[in-house]
Amino acid sequence: MTPEQTKFLHQDIFSCETRQDKKNLLKEMSKQAKVQIEVEQKDRRVNEVLLDWYANEEHNEFHNFWEWKKKGFKVKKGEKAFFVWSKKRKGTDKNEESGEEKEFNFFTLAYLFSNAQVEPIKKNTDA
Repeated sequence: MTPEQTKFLHQDIFSCETRQDKKNLLKEMSKQAKVQIEVEQKDRRVNEVLLDWYANEEHNEFHNFWEWKKKGFKVKKGEKAFFVWSKKRKGTDKNEESGEEKEFNFFTLAYLFSNAQVEPIKKNTDA
């Protein structure tokens, strides 16, 4: 992905207002990522391709909120997250007519922040 394409992708991501907007954009990007995986004929996952697309000189390391916190960083106020698919989750759906429960798998959104969106946590020295 060219730097110009990455810039537009970031704009699209950060302009999403609702969870549904994010989910729809992620579905579209995932379709394109699957095409790229087929063309490359490499054993890659969609999230790996998405993170490659998100990365540039400024944004090159991605972690979730808690991972950054463990590393001693906090997310800067007002930053909007990048998003990828979460790990596969299981759910159940109950058929109202038959009462049978049916299991299914699904993915939710996972939110990530880049190194450019965090800052070190300042330790309180007033002791």
